[in-house]
Formats: sequence, C-alpha cells, structure tokens
Amino acid sequence: SGSGSSTAVAGVPGIGKTTMVQKIVYDWAMGKIYQHFQFVFSFKFRDLNTITCKISLNELILDQYPYFGNILREIWKTQVGLLFIFDGLDEFKDRIDFGDSQRHIDPQRTCTDPQFRCKVSDIVYSLIQHKLLPECSVLVTTRPTSLYLLEKADISVWAEILGFVGEERKEYFIRYFEDQ
Repeated sequence: SGSGSSTAVAGVPGIGKTTMVQKIVYDWAMGKIYQHFQFVFSFKFRDLNTITCKISLNELILDQYPYFGNILREIWKTQVGLLFIFDGLDEFKDRIDFGDSQRHIDPQRTCTDPQFRCKVSDIVYSLIQHKLLPECSVLVTTRPTSLYLLEKADISVWAEILGFVGEERKEYFIRYFEDQ
C-alpha cells in the first residue's frame, strides 16, 4: 500500500502475549509465516526501560542485533520488508502521548531518521506513527488497561487474545494430553 501498518494486540496478564511474540518470531525464522518480511526486530519494553540516554534506531538495533553492523543502511532501503515488535507497552516507564500536537511542531520529539539520536519513546512513537521508516510494520502488545495509551495512535488492526475459560481449558488439556 506504500505505507506500513501498525497492529495492537491486547490481553490480560498471563494470557500469552509474550508467548505469541516468541511464536511469531520463531515461525517467521523457520519460514512458516510472514515471509514477506525480510527482517523482524523484537523488543521488550521491560528491556527498553534500561536505556536512559538518547539513542538512535541504528544503535538500538545494533545493541540487540550486533551482526547487522555493516548492512543497516541496506536494510532501511527495504522498509516494507521490516517488522518491529514491541512487547509489553504497559511495562514501559515512559509515557508515549500519541495525541500530543506539539510533536508535529517540535522536531526534537519526532524521530525521522534511523541515525538520529532521540529518546526511546520517540523512536517507538515515530515507528508506530510511520514518521520513521514509514513503510515498515509494527506490532505492539499490551494489557487492556493500557490500551487507552494507543487511542490516538495510527493503529490499523486491533486484536485481543481471549484464551480459554473454565471448561474450555480442561477440555483442551484432556484432548492434548490424552495419549500421556
């Protein structure tokens, strides 16, 4: 479509959001799903909380994926083939205000270049809002209690993990483990 998309997935604590993220990354790496993405970069907000200084997207990627050092410039050229996953928005210590009209006026608060150093929250904001690498895709997970943080974000798909309840859980385990 010429523009990337952002997806939000919500679920109560323990329902499987992080497991879903791990499964997506694993299945992508095994060639089972999302093969239109050449690269998938997965981050936990819990880990991003440890970054206290300004950082560029390049540095953020190289911190977790150091083997991309010499090819990042090439990777950014195929934005449509990029998926960024941010797991656990509810655990992020910085607030990302998607309704802040000052962001459009103040260039210091929007990150438009992977080499610009800015706050982690500005990088996440800029990726979700398609200001940074506008053709990439972004997946954000959160608890339902933090969905309000994304109300004014440029989210194209909203989903909720419901899981099993009561008897469904019992039926699943009986069926799954019947041979054991």
